[in-house]
Amino acid sequence: MRAARETEALLRLEGLRKRFPVGQGLFGKRTGWLEALRGVDLSLDSGEILGLAGESGCGKSTLARCILGLERPDGGRVLFRGQDLGRLGRRAMRRLRRRLQIVFQDPYSSLDPRMRARAIVGEPLRVHGLARGAALRRKADALLERVGLDPGEGSRHPHEFSGGQRQRLGIARALATEPDLLVADEPVSALDVSVQAQILGLLRDLQRELGLALLFISHDLAVLRQVSDRVAVMYLGEIVEIGPAGDVFDRPGHPYTRALLAAVPRAEADRRTRRVLLSGDPPSPAAVPSGCPFHPRCPEALPDCSRELLPLRQLGARRALRCRLTEIAGSKESS
Repeated sequence: MRAARETEALLRLEGLRKRFPVGQGLFGKRTGWLEALRGVDLSLDSGEILGLAGESGCGKSTLARCILGLERPDGGRVLFRGQDLGRLGRRAMRRLRRRLQIVFQDPYSSLDPRMRARAIVGEPLRVHGLARGAALRRKADALLERVGLDPGEGSRHPHEFSGGQRQRLGIARALATEPDLLVADEPVSALDVSVQAQILGLLRDLQRELGLALLFISHDLAVLRQVSDRVAVMYLGEIVEIGPAGDVFDRPGHPYTRALLAAVPRAEADRRTRRVLLSGDPPSPAAVPSGCPFHPRCPEALPDCSRELLPLRQLGARRALRCRLTEIAGSKESS
């Protein structure tokens, strides 16, 4: 069953690792490494929305950049439709890149302030040789209209649009090449709450209409709950829990997931999840604790948690956890 699912996966990450040199001393000497990704395994099916959750600095954006080829992994593989992206040459990667697009977090800095809206949206069409001249203009105007912008405003510059409108521009640009996979890296975190709902609704509608696979990255669990089919939770460069969104949000299995959910603001009448208090700040990725990296902050940590890092344990076809408490519960059930 698992082999069949892996064959069907649009995107599959296998043991993905990425580290960066840190602590440049006198004469540029490297003094250490920051472990951004520490063996990430993940898959995404065609037409699926996978939410990726975690605190700032856990490796979410680095993961996105490795998927898109903006960063080269130090280990593991990124497979898109079965092709290992790390083995592709520049020309082959350029052809494939149109199938992988991204919507960035900041809807202003990600747009060229010197370009007009129509040119911004039409640039991918020109770069990939998909349209030119009058045909390019027509396609760019159709894309503007598709994301809720007036094509008559295509001659305006980014600073003449609101934050939500600029993000719509970014979405239209990402859709220009008709991608199979769209990576949305914190696409609503820089927007007002009232505008967030509009952009989330737009992304969800476009995903359904076009059959896109969507990797939606956010530190906001309330946002992920609205859009995700499945949710993966990251901590210090590792996936600690993954499963269908309803299961993860209603029955979180990892102590870190429970802590994140307990921190989500809710109405007084809806506070059914026990508050979980975490001690200390997240450790630095340049000095990851031994064993389970969450154990110094975990209120349920056991002595063995500091000595050994467990693999993800499958709890079903699509649910997995990386926690010793799960191992203990499983051994009790089997006995």
